Amino acid sequence: MTNKEKKRKLEKIVSIKKRILRESCNLKTNYKTTYKDIKKYFNIFNKALFKDELNPFNDVQIKRMNGCWGQCVEDYSIRKGTRFFCLEMQPTYENKKEFLTTLGHEMIHLWQQTIKKDTGNHNSLFYSFRPKFKKFGLSL
Repeated sequence: MTNKEKKRKLEKIVSIKKRILRESCNLKTNYKTTYKDIKKYFNIFNKALFKDELNPFNDVQIKRMNGCWGQCVEDYSIRKGTRFFCLEMQPTYENKKEFLTTLGHEMIHLWQQTIKKDTGNHNSLFYSFRPKFKKFGLSL
């Protein structure tokens, strides 16, 4: 990687981090989840964190859930031999940063299961994304 490519990559990371921080700076207001924002930030995170490798979730649902902020649900069709991934997100979050952290978290599970053919558990492969998230001001 040349110095020019390194500089361009660093500028991209800084630009995305500033955007995320700017858009999630108001930590005191509740955030209402929208399909538009899920798609928007999925594309941003996919390019920045996953090198544009992820295919979108097959289905996205915004619904109330107990005991979790979001989940990546995998369904099998034994007859067809296919796998189906559904993203489930809460209708509201305490703030936008919590929404972004949850979406990124669920995207890691999708990456584990589709790209790495892993279990999707919180293992060392999952936590290998901690430094990448930290670059963008998010946590796992």
